[in-house]
Amino acid sequence: MKLVATIFEETFDAALAAMRNCGDCDMIELRAERFGAIDLDAVRAATDKPVILTYRGARAPEPSRALDAGIDFIDVEWQPGLELAIPRERAVLSHHDYESMRDLDEIAGSMLALGCAHTKIAVTPHTLDDNLRLLRLRGISVIGMGERGLYSRILAPFLGSQLTFVAAGASAAPGQLTLERALAIYGTQRERLHAAHVFAIAGNPAGHSLSPTIHNPLFRQHGVDAAYTIASFETFEPIVDAMRRGEIRGLSVTAPFKEIAMQYAARLGDHAREAGAINTLVRMPDGTLFGDNTDVDGFLAIIGRPRSVALVGAGGTARAALVACRRVGAAVRVFNRSRRGIPSEPLEAIRDFDGDLIIDTLPVAIELPRIPTITARYPGGGEALLRAQAVRQNQIFLEAIR
Repeated sequence: MKLVATIFEETFDAALAAMRNCGDCDMIELRAERFGAIDLDAVRAATDKPVILTYRGARAPEPSRALDAGIDFIDVEWQPGLELAIPRERAVLSHHDYESMRDLDEIAGSMLALGCAHTKIAVTPHTLDDNLRLLRLRGISVIGMGERGLYSRILAPFLGSQLTFVAAGASAAPGQLTLERALAIYGTQRERLHAAHVFAIAGNPAGHSLSPTIHNPLFRQHGVDAAYTIASFETFEPIVDAMRRGEIRGLSVTAPFKEIAMQYAARLGDHAREAGAINTLVRMPDGTLFGDNTDVDGFLAIIGRPRSVALVGAGGTARAALVACRRVGAAVRVFNRSRRGIPSEPLEAIRDFDGDLIIDTLPVAIELPRIPTITARYPGGGEALLRAQAVRQNQIFLEAIR
């Protein structure tokens, strides 16, 4: 796979500066539709990496002059009956559908028949099945756009896509990864990407998750043939169905699926049983689904030995925190907006708390006393918990494929 950094700046000078400082990518795409006439020699001089010149939504002016100036490829938007005005070996043939995946197989066949240097399809999946259908295309660089398309966007390079487009600065497409995030996911040995086993974070929404940047490096560190992506969908059942078919081997489970995911586990770990919720679900080698709660491990790793704790919230993450606090012998008071879930005091009573530690598991920030606080919310400081729980979670993933 080649990592293509997309330059999408407001001015030509800013674009040139970004090209000069593009970091560890394999190719550069210059989105030039904002600029009009540009200095092609300056573009070529800005980098020694291969350059794709793109005019999205507009016709590239004098593409032959760009090629003569040393620009490596011109992006050409596919349309029925297209006649290429440049040599096929210098064309990146693209198709974009920002709403759906209409006529996907027919369009893919027509594009491949033109025999261009690279063929790219960027469409908008809405379901897991849409993503799986997109990933079944061969000989094409596929991109799932938007939150629901992250499953295929992240996974495609592990399954044979030749080009992956990421944002060097401003995002140029819905759901596009940043270069920094992509480098963490794919590493430096990108020509050898492969995945026999697929893991994902399941949530709604889950597109903000940093988990792919944590688990993919851990898989590389352990030398396992696996990849980790994002399954951000409205319902949990299709994701479990894919696990039963063997298309997904394991999950990190986040809101709102932590409680429902427990129903599918044939066997539970001790932390899951005590917390009454899981954040990890894997298909073991014998085909059974095993669930556990590594948030407990994460909290144990970061809370220390407090004597008194205020626990804010009463959902699945709060229950994991409660288990961890009990394990270290802390006295716990729970504060929540409603009395559902863990027995709790009114949320406004937190202002009178005067203990050692606050653990905030609410999805939005609230005003809290000036006491050391651990937040389980990301964004908002919850990365420490995310990384701490991932250590044990990744061990469970490895157990599922060994």
